[in-house]
Amino acid sequence: MGDTASMSVQENPLVGVWRLVSSEATVEDQGKTEVYSTKKPKGYLILTPWERMMTVSIGGDGDRKKVPTSEADLSELWKSMLAYTGKYRVEGDHLVTVVDVSWYELWTGTEQRRRFELEDDTLTIVTKPQPIGGVGLRANALVSCKVIWEREE
Repeated sequence: MGDTASMSVQENPLVGVWRLVSSEATVEDQGKTEVYSTKKPKGYLILTPWERMMTVSIGGDGDRKKVPTSEADLSELWKSMLAYTGKYRVEGDHLVTVVDVSWYELWTGTEQRRRFELEDDTLTIVTKPQPIGGVGLRANALVSCKVIWEREE
C-alpha cells in the first residue's frame, strides 16, 4: 500500500469520516440568482489515508418518498441524492477527485475540483459554477454548491 497507508490526520487533516451538516446550491440562470438550501440533509464523506474518497448524500427526510410508486417517484429519489468515489489529492486549498464511479455518469472519468476550508472539525467545500446538465428551462443554468461537514471520526 506504499507510504500513504501510514498517512495520519496530522499529515493530511482531511482524512476521516465527515457528517453532512448543511448543503446549499446557488443557481444562476438568465441573469437571475436563486439559492436553495437542502432541508435536513443526510450524508457522509469519507477520506481515507490511501487517498480514496467516497461520498453519499440525500435531501431531507420529508422530501423523499420511502416507497416509490411510480417512475416519477424514482426519478425524484435520484434527483435528491448524490454519490461518487475516486482517488483524491490535495492541491493547496483544493480537493481534487478523479471519479471512477458516480451516480451521475457524466462525472465518471472526470476530475472534480472543490475548494475547501478546514476550521477545527468543520470542513466547508465549495464548487465553482458549472452547468446543471439539464434540458428545457434550465438548459443553460449554472450551479455552485456550498457544503458543510463535521468531523465524525
